[in-house]
Amino acid sequence: MARLTTADLQTLEELLGPGRVLTGESELSIHSRDESHHPEYKPEAVIYPQDAQEISKILAFANERKIPVTAWGAGTSLEANPVPVCGGIVLDLSRMNQILAIYPEDLQAVVQPGVTRVAFNQKLAHYGLFFPPDPGADCTIGGMVANNAAGIQAIKYGATKDYVLALEVVLANGEVLRVGNRALRTSSGYDLVHLFVGSEGTLGIFTEITLRVAGIPKEVSAATAAFPTLEQAAQAVVQIVQSGLEPAALELLDPDCIHAINYLKNLSLALQPTLFLEFRGHALEVVRDDLRFAQELCEQNGCTHFSSALGREERDRLWEARHHLAYAAAALNPGKRAIAVDVAVPISKFPFMVEFARQKLTEHRVNGPIFGHAGDGNFHVGIFYNPEDPDEKARAQAANDAIVFRAIELGGTATGEHGVGLGKIKFMRAEHGASYDLMRQIKRLLDPHNILNPGKIFPE
Repeated sequence: MARLTTADLQTLEELLGPGRVLTGESELSIHSRDESHHPEYKPEAVIYPQDAQEISKILAFANERKIPVTAWGAGTSLEANPVPVCGGIVLDLSRMNQILAIYPEDLQAVVQPGVTRVAFNQKLAHYGLFFPPDPGADCTIGGMVANNAAGIQAIKYGATKDYVLALEVVLANGEVLRVGNRALRTSSGYDLVHLFVGSEGTLGIFTEITLRVAGIPKEVSAATAAFPTLEQAAQAVVQIVQSGLEPAALELLDPDCIHAINYLKNLSLALQPTLFLEFRGHALEVVRDDLRFAQELCEQNGCTHFSSALGREERDRLWEARHHLAYAAAALNPGKRAIAVDVAVPISKFPFMVEFARQKLTEHRVNGPIFGHAGDGNFHVGIFYNPEDPDEKARAQAANDAIVFRAIELGGTATGEHGVGLGKIKFMRAEHGASYDLMRQIKRLLDPHNILNPGKIFPE
């Protein structure tokens, strides 16, 4: 791959005008790492495009010169998904942050990729609407589509892919392509929309995204359920899901998690394995009935304390604490980095996998909280290690590998919501088999010079 030359930078500045092709050290550093434990890689230039035609010009030029191009949203990802491992150009899409249209009667909206999740929901709230996928971080919509982000509400509302109706995408050669439409159902040809969703910027750059949105439910109620053991809490999750209940959120947190959020958020939750539950509905009585049934199921599995009918303020404090869990755990492990396990398994295998993860942490003499979106079988382990201690780092990696490969053996996936990025590449062959080769063929077809986010999903 080619390095950017002074002449290249001059050409790019001529294409875009002054002030939007930046090479300052601080700008390059900001775009060299995300929230993950992976090492940083600096780009050679950061470019701030403003529309699809500018991106088309940039990619056509980069493709001709074989210069790497990596899209950047908010840098909140957890697998180095937007980190420019091969240098080149970072396309920072933060200035493409317009909500282009809202169609309240159709429950749809059209946005540019740099719109953030929080800003989008603030605008939608004026219409009594919201965008359900909620990974916690204030990421961009483009980043959510690129990674197929999910989050705490996925058990009821699904992941980002369930909301994408159409895309405007710029291909590696600069061609501007539109896929999908605003119809809620189609059987017309190949599903190209979902080919691009979750592709992590390796197949094209999103410039316009058409989404489904949902109505804000009238009634919301949350609860916590504490259990003597992690296994009992996990088994309660399985029974809640199998019962036909539809919680809006069903989160599992082990005692390490509870200790961390108590410490950071000044809460006083019991240091026991705990479920956070939330139910939503059109009528208060419906929500109350769901909570009562959930309480019965939890108590059948040994729940020692079930606290429901939480007020809005307390409910918001709980979910804020859950969203900040990673930072809370990091605060209790100063100087350490964390490998983010992100497996998902069939729900019946969930209790086994949670116990397996705990065993592997003990076996490899590493520690970390176990938590996750238990209702859809997706859970995380933050495996902390001292980056200056090669032995501890190797033990942390061994625990991670054992957990992921076991999840795949049970019919699960290496990554439920974080994407492949760098950290999950080594598991792709085990998970996908021969279809991994087909993915590579698609990549070569759409990006023959491998300029789009090279080194991600496939080994460089």
